[in-house]
Amino acid sequence: MSEAYILLNVNFKEQKTIIEKIKNIPTVTSVKSVYGIYDILVIMDSENMQEIKNAIDVDLRSINGITNLTPLIAV
Repeated sequence: MSEAYILLNVNFKEQKTIIEKIKNIPTVTSVKSVYGIYDILVIMDSENMQEIKNAIDVDLRSINGITNLTPLIAV
């Protein structure tokens, strides 16, 4: 099982829309608003690491309003 934690900075005005779009990504197991230097924490889980990479590189990066994306892949 592969797991990833993605920390996002987003445009505050678009945060609700961004969260709803992220929830539709198949590998996403949890999305949380957080306080601190990041705005959103995304947790992804899959049997296939390539699915997680694709979700980060294609699905997340295509969402407008995300200003910074920091992926943390658990090994």
